[in-house]
Amino acid sequence: MTKNDLEPISPVEAKDMYLEARKQEVSKSTLDGYHYRLKHFIRWCEDVERIDNMNDLSGRDLQRYKTWRRDDGDLKPISLEGQLDALRIFIRWCGSIDAVDPDLHEKFEALMPKLDKSDEQSESLLEIDQAEALLEYQRKFEHASRPHAIMEILWHTGIRLGALHSLDLDDYDEEHERLALRHRPESDTPSRTGKKGSG
Repeated sequence: MTKNDLEPISPVEAKDMYLEARKQEVSKSTLDGYHYRLKHFIRWCEDVERIDNMNDLSGRDLQRYKTWRRDDGDLKPISLEGQLDALRIFIRWCGSIDAVDPDLHEKFEALMPKLDKSDEQSESLLEIDQAEALLEYQRKFEHASRPHAIMEILWHTGIRLGALHSLDLDDYDEEHERLALRHRPESDTPSRTGKKGSG
């Protein structure tokens, strides 16, 4: 496919079409995450590079965006990777609607930051007042939703995310109002340590 085969579309119009296309496929919070990650790319296209047609986007532009986003947001490698991965998926979708070269998304392989183990873990902590405000909001407006249940369990037990992920409904002891972590190597939810525990 040559550039002449592409159909002109502005970055913001492409983003809006993408979000509309994904609306029925993902949750509202996931859609909000896409919007958040892509709004920086739109701002870069419009305000920094003055790109008004997605057809003009090249691998070199993507490299410039990566550098700009890293510096503009003072992002750690793990955060930058998340932002670039969201953009890669968006660019792949743009290729499917003839907005960019259909192979442009492959350029991201060389753009992704190299992460070591220390980059993969966040050292930031949720402040007590932030957690309490979030729980108050969830108890009022998202009562018994999945995010609310997750936050309540994490906040009141202090269990690791991996342990939370391994929980099944059978792990809740209704009579004693407690969780019992069990190692189930035969299932899709084994515990990290391979030992029994309770929360």
